[in-house]
Amino acid sequence: MAEYRFITRWRVNAPTQIVWDILNDAMRYPEWWPCYKRCQHLTPGVTGVGSVSEYVVRGPLPYNVRYRIEVTHYDPPREASFTAAGDLVGDGRMVYEPDGDGTLVTIYWNVQTSGFWLNLLAPLLRGLFAWNHNTVMRKGEQGLLRRLRDQAR
Repeated sequence: MAEYRFITRWRVNAPTQIVWDILNDAMRYPEWWPCYKRCQHLTPGVTGVGSVSEYVVRGPLPYNVRYRIEVTHYDPPREASFTAAGDLVGDGRMVYEPDGDGTLVTIYWNVQTSGFWLNLLAPLLRGLFAWNHNTVMRKGEQGLLRRLRDQAR
């Protein structure tokens, strides 16, 4: 399986609790993060450690990525960690730190792809796959900033 390690940092001009609340309401991602096509809780009523959700994400490349995450660590409003299974297998975490009047969000994503075609093409297209991921994350940051502006009105 092809392995990827990504670190994404967003500096957001909003208090940590507000940023945490938006990013930990993943079922609403499709409202403001255009690459998220479907989000579904698989453990209704469970929040935090043990909660499981399923996602379908599509970046600019013509394929959907389907994966499930299970929350393994939950420390509001500072950090959430999770494992991933499906087209992406591995782990990630989101760390929230006060940054002046705003928040620094650092997203760690350490995954392997499990799809036949993604793995077959990885040696040739690794850079393109990384670009696709980075585009998804940039669109997320832009969407989050719009969401925060809309809430401030």
